Amino acid sequence: METDRRRGVAWQNRKCEAKNLLGRNGNNCGGSSSSGSKENRDVYCTVALDQEEICRTPTIERTLSPFFGEEYQFEIPRSFRYLSVYVWDRDRHLKQDKPYGKIAIKREDLHQYNHKDHWFPLRPVDEDSEVQGMAHLEISVDDGVGNLKQVPEFDDHFQVNHQSSNNSTSTIFGGSGSDFGNNQQQPFRNILDSSTGSSSARSSRISIKLTECMDLARKNGLCDPYAILTAHYSNKKKITKRTKVRKKTVNPEFGETVSFDLCVDACGGSDSKSDSNNTYTVVPLGGADLCEVVIAFWHDSPGMGDDVFLGEIKLPVRGKQQLNAVQQSAWYYLQPRTSHSRPTRTCATPPGTRLSSDNSLGSLRLKLNYNADHVFPLATYDQLLNILIQSIDQKPITASAVHILGEIIQNKTEVAQPLVRLFTYTNLIAPMIKALADHEISKLTDPTTIFRGNTLVSKMMDEAMRLSGLHYLHNTLRPIVEEIFAEKKPCEIDPARVKDKSMIDTNLVNLQEYVEKVFEAITKSAVKCPPVLCQIFHDLRECAAKYFPQNREVRYSVVSGFIFLRFFAPAILGPKLFDLTTEPVDEQTTRTLTLISKTIQSLGNLVSSRSAQQPCKEQYTGQLYKRFCTEKHVDAIKHFLEVISTVGANITDGETTMLEPVMLKEGMMTKRAQGRKRFGRRNFKQRYFRLTTQSLSYAKAKGKRPICDIPLAEILAVERLTERSFKMQNIFQIVRKERPLYVQTANCVEEKEWVDLLSKICQSNKARLEHFHPCAYINGMWTCCKVTDQYATGCTAVSPKPFQMELATALDPARDLQRLHSLIMVNFGSLEELDPTLNAACDDPAAARKTIKKLNELANGLERIHRKYKTMLAREMRYGSRQAPIGDDNYLHTSRLLAGGGGASGGVGGGNLAATAAAAAAAFERSPGLFHRNHPLRSSDNERFSQC
Repeated sequence: METDRRRGVAWQNRKCEAKNLLGRNGNNCGGSSSSGSKENRDVYCTVALDQEEICRTPTIERTLSPFFGEEYQFEIPRSFRYLSVYVWDRDRHLKQDKPYGKIAIKREDLHQYNHKDHWFPLRPVDEDSEVQGMAHLEISVDDGVGNLKQVPEFDDHFQVNHQSSNNSTSTIFGGSGSDFGNNQQQPFRNILDSSTGSSSARSSRISIKLTECMDLARKNGLCDPYAILTAHYSNKKKITKRTKVRKKTVNPEFGETVSFDLCVDACGGSDSKSDSNNTYTVVPLGGADLCEVVIAFWHDSPGMGDDVFLGEIKLPVRGKQQLNAVQQSAWYYLQPRTSHSRPTRTCATPPGTRLSSDNSLGSLRLKLNYNADHVFPLATYDQLLNILIQSIDQKPITASAVHILGEIIQNKTEVAQPLVRLFTYTNLIAPMIKALADHEISKLTDPTTIFRGNTLVSKMMDEAMRLSGLHYLHNTLRPIVEEIFAEKKPCEIDPARVKDKSMIDTNLVNLQEYVEKVFEAITKSAVKCPPVLCQIFHDLRECAAKYFPQNREVRYSVVSGFIFLRFFAPAILGPKLFDLTTEPVDEQTTRTLTLISKTIQSLGNLVSSRSAQQPCKEQYTGQLYKRFCTEKHVDAIKHFLEVISTVGANITDGETTMLEPVMLKEGMMTKRAQGRKRFGRRNFKQRYFRLTTQSLSYAKAKGKRPICDIPLAEILAVERLTERSFKMQNIFQIVRKERPLYVQTANCVEEKEWVDLLSKICQSNKARLEHFHPCAYINGMWTCCKVTDQYATGCTAVSPKPFQMELATALDPARDLQRLHSLIMVNFGSLEELDPTLNAACDDPAAARKTIKKLNELANGLERIHRKYKTMLAREMRYGSRQAPIGDDNYLHTSRLLAGGGGASGGVGGGNLAATAAAAAAAFERSPGLFHRNHPLRSSDNERFSQC
């Protein structure tokens, strides 16, 4: 079996609000306005992977119970340990935002809150709550007689040599004479030499090599990490050593070795002494064993106050049993300090602040949707794909696999999304929707109820319009939406909402202008409607006309119900959900968009005489309704609906519309100035980038004249740049013939979106490169391969071409098939419960039972493939590897449960690797939410996140 396997994850939050926040004076006023502006807060939230901000809500002003109601959705391109939501307090006077509180959910625990509405308690934000990342350690022990023994090789005959002298002291020298950075063949030298007494005997010691760290936390956007290693002895003596500072990196490479004696001569009494530079430590002699080594990581912040704690690792090394449990080479998760090691908290500090002892900061409400799928190559799902495609010609349709999936899965949107993407990939979405729609319309007696219910075909239509018509929607509505956001004209016409009644007429004029612009943009966009949507609308119109031949309006209403009510109107109401804008939406603009959306929805109903005769729901909209309820507007709507539901209606102007550039993506990013040789921050400047179907350009600001316009045909490759080139994250390069253009995005999600989109657009370029340089050309040399020729051929193969059906539409059929398989397994009980009801619900129960049996067999077969792969993966996994670092509480808990407590009890050493692997395999089988990311992946490790 191939090991080509990926994972996809989705997270969605349907509700977002906070309650019981503390006022700025430390009181909980319940958000009442009578408490005064000094008590209330201006609050917003950010969603972060670990500490990397991904998205941000608008600010809710003057409240202690804010309601956000925002939705965010994105794919996660990297591993993460915690998904966090921060609550921020915006201070208008100091112009500084302060973290008020946070919630942090472990990746392994996200599945526990799937489809659940939950109130999470807010926790204070301090150094220890922000710990993240992991470190790699190599540990060995010198037995004191010149033999170097690795830790796992210690046996029962190991003894620690003791030297004792009541009147002598030992001095430890650091500086240039220490082991830091020593890469000689004999890496561990005796740095603890007795100044008096016998010098022929040598002390046993443990040597710790700190090789590298990954994903350390940033502090104020920076990370200059260093490590402090502290040896704790049984007589409470401490010996401390410090590494050098690594500048501007969250993935530092140290490569420094530190040695500590397993015992020191000490008679108790006085504490250890050290100078300010930690160059030596004086320890009284006696008999004290080494108990523990603590490796603490700090951010160096000279001139900005105290250094900031990043995390620590504790190694218990007292005695033979604990020494045997320590692995020779392992990765460790960084952990927060224990409570007694943290800064002292007192009740004298204001409640709710970072150092207060009161943790009652309020609560945050979220409803999460979390899904994760392990994806195999497409060939693995061939049989499942075939049975789904056969649904188009299955007679009756109620016996088909697609219809049965719609019956057993309660949430129709969950099953509609992968089905639409899958049938769009195979160019069969139109006939599939036609088959389902024909069956549904045939069962109705009232044409006004067509597609009004929560059915599979209605949800598939919604997803098909959003998938295939998103760029059509952007091209039609984005200019008007941007105008509304820029002008911010008041449009409120409800007398109960307007203080100055004389402004109603002016507001009505503003609203009428906006509605007229939106209406004109929609009705004139018919020739730009995607062909696949035109085919679907044509089929729906024909089906409705077939079953209701006497109703002349049904040919319009069946199409209008989708294009106006389920496409244009929702997009105007929630422009951020349809990527029409990235700007925060204030209260006035929200109200304006709501009124426009309601009016457009009413205009869509004008094609029905029954709807046109109904009185207005709100009295104040009567005058607005009369303005647009005219024969001219009705004719325009009918003409628009006729064009988009006639196959081939856009062929006449097809060539013209294809020549018009369509804006695909835009946003502010940081680019490196071209032609500069010197290295420095001034070489990076903020620019506003615009990607269209013809070129990529950037300007100094939005709306300004482009400084540079790069035709898409001139882009040879788009690849990510390694961090060590500029010591900056989220940088990618656009390779051109002259020189590469280096661009930095705000976060990893934005970087993935730009790289994926540019790669898909330019993948068919004739001059596309096969190799590229993953590092930058700096100071006359490529930093990756050390070649001085600026035009030298790349040293790394470019990313493989992803599948692309049409411009900017990336479909992954293997992932969608795996999502369907996961849904079948979750709803397996519903599949069995459906069998007794088939006689009444299906026209051919025998054919339906045959399909159900086939789905069962395919789902069980795929599940066996998953289990086989997970078992193989668990056998290869080692606790302490990068895939399973030491310190993961869930992993240890699973190991203890499944190992049954039997066998050796000496920690996680070499003898427990088999039990640990078995535990990992069982963990895969038991919990669908417990996933290990670092296995062989296909092109990328896709995760998806969305929040409302």
